[in-house]
Amino acid sequence: MHNASQYVSQFTNVSDFLRDIKYIILFYVLGDFLTTAHALNYGFEENDFLAAVMQNYGIGSLLLLKILFIGIVYWNYTMLKDSDSRWTDLLWVLSRNGIAFVGLFLVVNNLMVIFMECSLVQIIHSVTL
Repeated sequence: MHNASQYVSQFTNVSDFLRDIKYIILFYVLGDFLTTAHALNYGFEENDFLAAVMQNYGIGSLLLLKILFIGIVYWNYTMLKDSDSRWTDLLWVLSRNGIAFVGLFLVVNNLMVIFMECSLVQIIHSVTL
């Protein structure tokens, strides 16, 4: 019976985690993957590492890397939840929102490539120069 309650506890922990990262999944995983797949028809991947991985293993490798990243985020989540520090809630909220914001930035950048044939990164580079 102890094992069953342990599995229920782990499932509850994972479901809480997935509910907590809904915007990361929406923007960073699904949004960026889908818009990147479409935007590659209009341009190229500016991240050299991702470009090499996708060239060698295909676009699906990007999704696998994102799932691996979610695994790392889950590890971070469990470490923060198990910690006794008073800063854990703040650290989790900041990291969760930061990753979701990066995902939103990537989606906007990809949509600009698709519809305007110019990326947000290119605009930022031209303004700073």
